Amino acid sequence: MVSFYYQIDYTLELRLEPGASYLHVSWRRGNPTTTLQDFTIVDGIAGPGRFLGCSIGIRVLDEGDWYDKGEAKVFRDGDEAFPTICGIGLEDYVGSAWTMGAHATPYAGSPLEVRGPDGGRQPDFLSFYHWHVLDPIMFERDLRITIQQIGTVGFAVGDEAQFGAYPTTHPVAGQGWNT
Repeated sequence: MVSFYYQIDYTLELRLEPGASYLHVSWRRGNPTTTLQDFTIVDGIAGPGRFLGCSIGIRVLDEGDWYDKGEAKVFRDGDEAFPTICGIGLEDYVGSAWTMGAHATPYAGSPLEVRGPDGGRQPDFLSFYHWHVLDPIMFERDLRITIQQIGTVGFAVGDEAQFGAYPTTHPVAGQGWNT
């Protein structure tokens, strides 16, 4: 576990010197978020600058929908349809693989994973972070960072009724269901 303490001091100025640096901080909430719609971590930042990280909390609402599938995408300096940096999954972005799992390192991790008394397939709440201290994301003009919310659902043999009902509330994407 890594403790993270900080203090931000500031002054109110009528004018800033040319070339002065800015600290951009944002807070976003999706309640609930929408599967197949990217969640925006940061957007609308004008450069030049560097992205130094994020901390995100998730409340899992759908027991059957795996929350951490989707690419972390970094759109910088005019990127529109295709990002400059495109990861392979949220769990990889926070230094894990094949599942999230509670873990903490100095620069990436998922230190909070809260499950109900039955353990459950999914956590009820979790948090993750990635501090880009050693690998800052540099940009000259603009920056937008998103995480896809693809989701993955698995049904075991014998769950045919649940699988049959699932498409009524969860639209199919891509080439359809992989059975």
